Amino acid sequence: MSDIATWIALCLYIKKKCGAVFPLPIDTPLAAAQERAKLAQCQYLIFGDDAIASDDHYEMLMDATEVFSGSLIQMSSGTTGDPKIIERSWSSIDLEISSYITEAFPEGNSMIPVVACPVNHSYGLICGVLVALKRGVHPVIVSNNNPKYILKRIQSLESYIVYSSPVLLGAIAMLVEGNAPIKAVMTSGSVMQKPFFENLKLKVLNIYQQYGCSEVGCISLAKNISSENEVGNVLPHLKIYAGSNSDTPKEIVATLPDGNKVSTCDLGFFDSNNILHFTSRIDDMINVSGFNVYPSEVENIILGMPNILDVVVFKRQHALGHDQVCLNYVSDVELLNSEIRQWCKSRLSSHQIPMVISSVDEIPRLPNGKVSRNKIADSLA
Repeated sequence: MSDIATWIALCLYIKKKCGAVFPLPIDTPLAAAQERAKLAQCQYLIFGDDAIASDDHYEMLMDATEVFSGSLIQMSSGTTGDPKIIERSWSSIDLEISSYITEAFPEGNSMIPVVACPVNHSYGLICGVLVALKRGVHPVIVSNNNPKYILKRIQSLESYIVYSSPVLLGAIAMLVEGNAPIKAVMTSGSVMQKPFFENLKLKVLNIYQQYGCSEVGCISLAKNISSENEVGNVLPHLKIYAGSNSDTPKEIVATLPDGNKVSTCDLGFFDSNNILHFTSRIDDMINVSGFNVYPSEVENIILGMPNILDVVVFKRQHALGHDQVCLNYVSDVELLNSEIRQWCKSRLSSHQIPMVISSVDEIPRLPNGKVSRNKIADSLA
């Protein structure tokens, strides 16, 4: 459904009736929607804004052969492989919302959430819309992703917080004049690149960042963050295992209230103040002759080079079987690979310096702002 109000009304109705719902991106073609719905064992497919009222495309896919518990069904982002179907009960989502409001982010009670991200996935739907409605606040949902439009929209509000991706927030911040800062932003989905974060600090009064995954929902939330990888305090209904310092990050594992454990496939650590930090996706980490290379560390250094506009660091396997550090970059001038390596030489260890360097027109990103390093590497194979 492209009409957001219709989708949210339907979602709230299904939730109230303890039904299960599987929202798809609004640009999903009919054939792809049918395939995904059948894969998720959905009984009905509702396709198009007029489907409910006119049966424009209201299709029964299968008879109900068993009773399903009320749930929200999602697909993982697929940044590290094929997307998988994930089911979360409404009761677990209600617990997340309660924990989010009362313990993790009570400051949000006085803010109008401006949701500038998709509301058919967890971040925008749960933390942006359902949390706001639970607080008794009407969220402002923005479907126009033009940074100028969003900036103009929030300037008409007194107290607000913008929920969006790092990429879009960075674009909005670039338009802000010094005497009219953005009041508050919440970022999630992927960790900000350091130069974007430094610019955001100059343009935003309050920067919040949350971290989570489709299987668990919001795991932690950071307030007034001091570094781009700081993802904050763990929500009280969860128990989280991670590394104990930045030198020894370990996989972040969440223990749910029912005792089930969820492996996030992310590396992270707690600092001395028990603040959780995100290091890297496990699949994105590059092993160079026994040394671990984290793409974000290399990216942040190269983004500091003049005339570099955007970068992505990823791994490819050498013919001899070991990993190579690879770089795709966007620049407004022609650069020599030797210039980039020389810049890195005085700022990075030798095993971190990219061996394969390519200039590209743009870095492809998913709708949530994430970069699929695996897909970029596969496209070059």
